[in-house]
Amino acid sequence: MTKKSGLVVILSTTAPEEAPVIAEKLVAEHLVACVNILPVRSIYRWQEKTCDDEEQLLIMKTTEENAGTVTTAIKKLHSYVVPEIIVLPVTGGYPPYLGWVARETGSRNQGLQA
Repeated sequence: MTKKSGLVVILSTTAPEEAPVIAEKLVAEHLVACVNILPVRSIYRWQEKTCDDEEQLLIMKTTEENAGTVTTAIKKLHSYVVPEIIVLPVTGGYPPYLGWVARETGSRNQGLQA
């Protein structure tokens, strides 16, 4: 059986110029411990049209307790009407890294510490 770590990964795509702004703000406020920014090509339907856009994928690591606050912050900083915000549970990982994420985001879950 897989044990929950109390951590989550949040995924969001955004316009290339917005990605570092969102990432830096979330890290500076200790809402997330780390953000990876990757270039992606997104093909999707929006308002009856097929779109093909170059975007940036943000991969954010934080605690489950911060997920709602991170979601709210992304919505405020994001220019899209309906931004992609997907929260995925972390079911395992390298304990020292998981502990670091918890400490950087101010988690009260001491069980994550290595």
